[in-house]
Amino acid sequence: MYEINLAGERVIILSRPDLIENMNVPSSKTKYPIRNLITEGTMEYMKYGASGSGISRNTDYKSWKYNRQFVSQAMMTPNFNDKIITRTIELWREMESYWNIIGENKELDLKKWMSRFTNEIIFEVSTGVKNNSVASYYSTLIPENYASLNKKEKEKIEETEKFIQSLEIFDKGLIYFFMFNKLIRRYVPFIRGQINNFLKNRDYLFDKIYNIIKERRVEIESTPLDQPLRYDMLTSYLTANTPRDINVTKHADIELLRPMTDGDVFDNIFDSLLGGDVKFDLLCHILSWNLS
Repeated sequence: MYEINLAGERVIILSRPDLIENMNVPSSKTKYPIRNLITEGTMEYMKYGASGSGISRNTDYKSWKYNRQFVSQAMMTPNFNDKIITRTIELWREMESYWNIIGENKELDLKKWMSRFTNEIIFEVSTGVKNNSVASYYSTLIPENYASLNKKEKEKIEETEKFIQSLEIFDKGLIYFFMFNKLIRRYVPFIRGQINNFLKNRDYLFDKIYNIIKERRVEIESTPLDQPLRYDMLTSYLTANTPRDINVTKHADIELLRPMTDGDVFDNIFDSLLGGDVKFDLLCHILSWNLS
């Protein structure tokens, strides 16, 4: 156990498993309910208040509890689990077929493939939209295939790739806003340029997700009451505690009965997308180990 000062914050590093286990006990009576460090920089970058938002970046217990119930409702529904398993198998087979076409004579960038694999699965399960990131990446690797596409198809591929890269860039920017204070971020020449680029990328990414949420809300409102809605996390969030509620699990707690705002929905969807982008490295290590 030792202590460091990081970004003006006191940070204690634990290296004993027994201490870490105590901190991660899944109980409401835990002594460590707040497990994330929220700094002035991360508040600016993530556009949330001092208590954070969503689940993974929330230090307000009531807000965390409110958001957690909707994530639990969505994930506990049988349709959700069935869809994940089915789509994972289908997409993996699709990706393998592309590898077979490419052949063994070309280098396989596993990190890029797995980044798009996890992104497509999580994006579809979260929003109900199939972004075809695996197929789009394959098209960019085969010049003759890409050249044969029409303008609209090329634009769709470029937009998909831009979105995936935007998530990766956003993740890289977190350390800048966590490490450097406002003075350094705004006035140190090299860092200031990097910060401006990260903020522009953040605005593009956030606008893209908010547009998806707004479009789906309009679709739900336009769907007749006698017509069933498709199941995905976004639809689950938007219909929760409304007459169109598709969730099986209900809560009697009065504090948890209000519908979710677009901001609430964004926080939880973004948690899913960002978490998926961070975790694809683990899949790469597992595959590399099994294939070696």
